[in-house]
Amino acid sequence: MRLPAAIGALCFLASSSLAPAQIQVSAQTARTDFLLYERVDLLVTVANVGENDLVLDNSEGHPWLSFMVSKHDRLPVRAERQATFKPLTLKVGESKTLRVNLTPLFSFREEGDYKAAAVIDLPGQGQIISDGVPFMVLRGRQVWTQTRPVDGTQRVYSLLRFSPQTDLTKLYLRVEDPTENVVLTNLALGDLVAYVDPDVFFDPQGNLHVLQPIAMSTYLYTRADAGGKILRQTVFKSAPMPGMAGLIPPRLHKLDDGSIIVIGGMEEDINKPQETLSEGQKLANGPVEKKPDASTAGPVSTP
Repeated sequence: MRLPAAIGALCFLASSSLAPAQIQVSAQTARTDFLLYERVDLLVTVANVGENDLVLDNSEGHPWLSFMVSKHDRLPVRAERQATFKPLTLKVGESKTLRVNLTPLFSFREEGDYKAAAVIDLPGQGQIISDGVPFMVLRGRQVWTQTRPVDGTQRVYSLLRFSPQTDLTKLYLRVEDPTENVVLTNLALGDLVAYVDPDVFFDPQGNLHVLQPIAMSTYLYTRADAGGKILRQTVFKSAPMPGMAGLIPPRLHKLDDGSIIVIGGMEEDINKPQETLSEGQKLANGPVEKKPDASTAGPVSTP
């Protein structure tokens, strides 16, 4: 018999076991605070503590791995989509850890305290449920926003300050499409010095250019496309300029044709010349690689 999801979400039975204790499951998050619509990665560790090798696979129409989420430790959060996981083979004594992005599965729409648990389903035997993992979802502070037409829709671009840890503030880029009720991008660009807002410009190709202070006399430059995908990131340092006293910080400047360049300062790699940083210019470094999702489920729906 399957344990009702609502009851499980409310109770979060600690390491509850309806099935024989052949496996153990635990879950954790890398941190406790997340920005609204940011990916919430749950690290799920499954261990085979039985006497036989084990294959966890989808059968009887049920995924072998699912999740229960509650808000304020009592209200179940409805899953909006179901992830599909490849079969997992565990030898005797072996354990494996999966990183699963919960955000597209549950689309956390409100700030507050949440709790998540992983559920292992063994058809015909029952379920094993991990301890509930608490975390907070917070709104952050918006420092800039602009609405622009893209492909017949009006996209909303925002930059937000958020502190995922008490001693660390990051700048996040969020791209929303209100027409489709989705958040296309919600990711951290990098560290941000407290109380100093970034420079922001769009170029004629619709790319977003951001220059943010990340440390004393140090700035991070980011170029992202209209969907929020990062195309380039590089670091600039304040530097002396001919005929001027002291160190001159870099800043974004828009040319007459709309192209965006960084003036003042110097790239951290002194062998790399400064350049026009618009989409129509040559890319020096190419795209910035990002870690792939363990569970790809598409954009996050918004209210």
